[in-house]
Order: sequence, then structure tokens, then C-alpha cells
Amino acid sequence: MMLVCMVLIMLLSIGQRYPSAVEKYYSQGFYPYYSYLPKMLVGWIPFSLGDLFYVAIGCFLFISLGKSIFSLFRKQYPTALRNFLRFTCCGLFLYVFFYLSWGLNYYRQPLHQHLGLKMADTIRKEDYLEVLDKYIQRANQLREELQLEDLDRTQAKKELEKLMEADALFAGVLSKTQVRTKAPISSELISYFTVTGYFNPFTQEVQVNQQIPIASYPFTVVHELAHQMGIGFEDECNFIAFLKLKDHAHPWYAYAASYETIQYMLRPLYLRDNSLYQQYFDKLSPLVKSDFVAERNFWRSYSGWFNTVTDVFYNGYLKHNNQPEGMERYSMMSRLVMAWEMRKQ
Repeated sequence: MMLVCMVLIMLLSIGQRYPSAVEKYYSQGFYPYYSYLPKMLVGWIPFSLGDLFYVAIGCFLFISLGKSIFSLFRKQYPTALRNFLRFTCCGLFLYVFFYLSWGLNYYRQPLHQHLGLKMADTIRKEDYLEVLDKYIQRANQLREELQLEDLDRTQAKKELEKLMEADALFAGVLSKTQVRTKAPISSELISYFTVTGYFNPFTQEVQVNQQIPIASYPFTVVHELAHQMGIGFEDECNFIAFLKLKDHAHPWYAYAASYETIQYMLRPLYLRDNSLYQQYFDKLSPLVKSDFVAERNFWRSYSGWFNTVTDVFYNGYLKHNNQPEGMERYSMMSRLVMAWEMRKQ
């Protein structure tokens, strides 16, 4: 088994160098058909089986490695080797299964090529600020129409699933085999990871944290569904959420798109020109500002050394999977937004 896994890993590493082949034969070929299997096996289960899978696999790997180390100290070398081989085989199998079941989507052709968007090497500051100003005004207007405390997450989840199932804008790019979200086993627990939502590539389940501030909830749902539908890059999932929600008739959904876009577009200003950042932040209405503050306070209540450590691991995970920018890849959504806004110029 170990030898088979190593051969498959070598073949996968070769295939990852050819995005057009991955796109044709995997993302638009194999994946949409394969994803019927996890839909039939676990998609109908109302709770997150993937969370239990992570716990079971984590325990198995920990125990196998622990037994190997313990046997080594007791000089029981055959037993130590057997446990270590069990640990290694399991790790290799999971690695191969990850890429075959979903992970090769990290190596498909970029979304902007499918949409015919021209990604500029440099973006004019004036254009950037004009687009930012546009979505600030839009968010201010939409927020006046909303009573956030009256909004229903359960209803939104159902409506957003139908929205993605009926999508025509990304026809041929998104797999519609399985379009469903679930709640994690514990939203409280994953909040300590500072996670809004996540996609399990092994069971192909989408989990959305049910405790996150409600203003951004629709954006998170669509982002995670985009992963389930075959999109790997984080900025592309953000951009899909932006396009699907920005002109939606429901003011909550449209507001979520503008609200998240503003956050991602303000971030570079905060890092490079704090006075300019403050100038545009001050353009936000008091209600939008209150949503920003509520979200910041929510995550601060869960932040600590634990999420710092997990962020390091997740940053490394993204870099290993064709996103050398790491967690900064999320913010690169602004480049896609600018390409979309500038497409007619």
C-alpha cells in the first residue's frame, strides 16, 4: 500500500503542473461525477460527519505514533516499526485521498480566465479608491434597510443553496452535484480557531459557524459552497460570493457582499497608508461601523495563543497548495473585483 501511495503521489505532483489538463479531466471531468458518492454517503446526514472523521483520524494517528515512540524507548523495535509503518501508511493514504477526492482543484485554471477578465499588473490608485467608494456608499444605503436582529440564518441557508444550484454565471466552472451546508458539531469550539466556515475535502461537507456575526453570514455560506462546487483558491471563492450577492434583491445578501468587499479593500490601505484608510473608514455610516466593531469584538473574545498556532499551520497549508501568499490570498479578492469593475474600460 505504501508503494502504491508513493507512486500516486509522484503522478499527482506531475499532473499538478498542467492546469489545463487538471481543468479538463479532473475539475470538469472526474470531480462532478465522483462528488455524487459523498453526497449519497454523508450528504443526507443532518450533522457534520466530517468533524467526527477528523477526531477519529486524529486519535488514530496520535495513538499509532505514541505507540511507536513508546515501543522504541522500551527497545521493542519490531513493534515500534510496525506502529510507525501504520502511522505512515495512514498519512500517505489520506494525502492521496485528499487530492483525488477534491484537492486537485487547487491546480485548475484560474477563474479570471474562465470569465475573460484581464488581471492588471498594477492598479491605478484613483480607480481603486473609486471602486472602494462605490461599495461604501452601497453598504451605507443597504444597511439602512436592515434590522439584523430579525434575520433568519436557517432561511438564508436554504435560499443561498438554491441560488448556487440555479447559477448560470459560472456554468461549466462550478459542479452542482452537491450544494448543501451544515452546522459544525460545535460552533463554539471552531470560534476559538477564528473560523467562519470550512469545507471538509474528505467528506465534502460544508460547515458554517452559526455564531459568527450575522452581517457577513450570507457571504460565508456562498464562499464555502464555492469550495464544495470545486473552487480551491480562497480569493476566487470570495469573488464568487461577491458576484452572486452584490446585486441580490434581498438587502441582507447584497449588504454582505459590499460589507466584505469593503473590508478586503480597506486592508491594504490600513497597511500602507493609515491616514487614507481612516479617511475612507470615516465614510462608513454609524450602522456599518457598528457592524465592523461588533465583528472585531466577537473575534477578539476568542483570540489567543491557540488560534495563533492554528493560523500558522493553515498559512502553511495554503502555501503548500498552490497559494504562496498564504492567508493573504483571501485579500487578493480585491484584484478580481477591480478586474470586474474595470472590464468595460
